[in-house]
Amino acid sequence: MDFLKQLALPQSEAQIGVLHFVLNVVYIILLPFISYLFGALVISLYTNRRGRLSGQQHDIRLSEEVISHILPTKNIVILFGVVPFLALVFAYAQLLQSSVAISISILTWGVCFFAAAAAFSSSYQSAAKLSGILQGVSKSNEELDVYRSQMLEARRTSGKYALLFLSLAVFLLIAGTSLASQPANWVTTSSLVQLIFSLEVWVKIVQFVLLSFTIASLGTVYFTFSWQGGVKNIENGYSDHVKKTLLPIGLLSLLAQPLVVVLTIVLLPISALSGLVFLSAFFVIFFVFITSHFVYGMIKEFKIGYAGKAFYSLFLAIVFMIVQTTASLSSSTQKHSSLVAYEYDRYHEELLAKMGIGAASMTGAEIFGAKCSACHEFGAKKVGPAYKDVLPKYENDRAKLLSFVMNPQKMNPAFPPMPNQGLKPVEADSIAAYIMTMYKQAPK
Repeated sequence: MDFLKQLALPQSEAQIGVLHFVLNVVYIILLPFISYLFGALVISLYTNRRGRLSGQQHDIRLSEEVISHILPTKNIVILFGVVPFLALVFAYAQLLQSSVAISISILTWGVCFFAAAAAFSSSYQSAAKLSGILQGVSKSNEELDVYRSQMLEARRTSGKYALLFLSLAVFLLIAGTSLASQPANWVTTSSLVQLIFSLEVWVKIVQFVLLSFTIASLGTVYFTFSWQGGVKNIENGYSDHVKKTLLPIGLLSLLAQPLVVVLTIVLLPISALSGLVFLSAFFVIFFVFITSHFVYGMIKEFKIGYAGKAFYSLFLAIVFMIVQTTASLSSSTQKHSSLVAYEYDRYHEELLAKMGIGAASMTGAEIFGAKCSACHEFGAKKVGPAYKDVLPKYENDRAKLLSFVMNPQKMNPAFPPMPNQGLKPVEADSIAAYIMTMYKQAPK
């Protein structure tokens, strides 16, 4: 399913920046919803089973309501799940075009499994709601009893399939996006099997599961007690049951999050690290701490206002998780993005040439004279190092030289950092070709 990368159009530097912004927006819609849905399914299936075995009606009611909060209507799963997931795949296809990464194939299969999970989740929610209605019918006869048992079986079956397909979709989402942030592994990773044994993937899966339990438990508490005044005329017994069941789950999941956040940073490749990645991780831990404070407060002495504060502070933690993810992707794929932007400029110039319009750009010699010669010489140190000392490492890696010219980084502590010259990709290619040619022609 890598055909999406082939359909992708060349992107300029500005358009690549827009794509990263779009990814943030898409993730902000998708991640809270898909994690809430996963956690709600697990809690709902567990409490329903426990309620059936023990005869505890509060568990059966909680099982129905925890899934109803996230799926009040069938359209929700399409609007907040399927559509953002598709948008995410298309954004990654644009960013990874012309690469050998199999991320797009993995993510496309993820969409397919999520669509199946969406259908079964909607069926599960409908069956749960209908089962709740039937439980309230005191009248009993053989036909009604048969219908009740059919609904219970349909509920169990659809719930298990929903959780199965959603688990597969989540694994593929995490595996595909993790690989996208590791360009060094694009060539060596040719199948999904290799990602099954990736420590980074499993750490992120653990983080997702913890997040899903947290958001589902705190979300249910929030919608039960705080949202629009909470559920009307709620019985004290059921109210206490919701608090005792869900708040400890939320607190324990929160307390494990900081360790997982640190592990995700440790397992990132060096190329994916940046100041924004570390800053985002700090704010994730900060808002997790704030959320934990409110949840602990509700366990000790329940206050309705804490439910909303805990839920919204958790959402802020999720936002910074997303920023950390997209920032690491942007840093690690910077070199590839420079090549994509170069292809865009070449495509643009060819298009203009076909239309008889010339695009003005400086030659390599002109750029060297105007921008480079003030700091560099071929045979001697100046403000910057001599080309004869630095160009050998780029002699067999033109793409690496091109990426450095467009996005210079401080390499040698003995010299000041090279400022970004604001060159277009085609100009960066011209100066790279010029200085490499002059270097090869210079007497050794």
